[in-house]
Amino acid sequence: MRIDTRFLYKAILYCLIETHGCNVFAIPIDVKADFYFGPDISRNQACDNARETAKSKAIAMVTGEKVSFDQQLQCFQNPRKGEERKCEINQNSSVLVEGRIGKSETISETVKTVPGAQVCTVLMVVDVVPPSVESDPSFDLQLELNRTNFRQGDSLSIRVSPTAPMFIHIFNWRSAFNKENVFKIFPNDIDKDNYITKSISIPAKNGEAKYSLEMDWDAPTGYDKEALNESIIVVASKKPIPWLSVYDIQRFKEKLMEIPLNQRRVVQRSYILLK
Repeated sequence: MRIDTRFLYKAILYCLIETHGCNVFAIPIDVKADFYFGPDISRNQACDNARETAKSKAIAMVTGEKVSFDQQLQCFQNPRKGEERKCEINQNSSVLVEGRIGKSETISETVKTVPGAQVCTVLMVVDVVPPSVESDPSFDLQLELNRTNFRQGDSLSIRVSPTAPMFIHIFNWRSAFNKENVFKIFPNDIDKDNYITKSISIPAKNGEAKYSLEMDWDAPTGYDKEALNESIIVVASKKPIPWLSVYDIQRFKEKLMEIPLNQRRVVQRSYILLK
């Protein structure tokens, strides 16, 4: 099950003509967002999540950041436990987009029942204050994972294809945890060269790899689902930037915001880890 990401876009610059010229205040964006939910999430919470998704979309449209929002009805069976087939709604969404919002208004909010779930759909107008520096469209990368669903013990392979020379850092975001949930996995003590000019695989392929990235089930105490939603995040920069080995997600966002938009590119891919 995937979210319908179709939306209407309009951008109007409001200017105030003064002695010193025209000032840009905000760009009003018409945006639509869906949030699929099951019985473990209330209608109010689901629609709040839809509104947050809409705000992130609006910011991304103004800043030029790439954002994907994906929800799936994941059905699986654990043969080791002899359990019946189970289905859970798994949300993979990017919430790394940052920007200033002047105000927002919900135009409509509807909840419908769809096979296996319900969906809250919101239409909003979000006033986004544009950044003082625009992103560099020529500085970009493609990020690919070898799979979208993993089980404990499976090996992860990451492929990064740059459009320009860049320094990259790769992080694993374990969103089920609240603290110390963003871990740097590249560069590392074995693989230290993070300046790339062409496509690379991490770990290296063709027998060159000296280590592996193996999936490990690690859930918070009391977590009762059979799947975890996690992400790989690649931060590319034009200059070398020092990073810590572990962050809280909020501190990670703050660190990203310290890098000017035209000096960085952040790409995220989510995956599901099954128990």
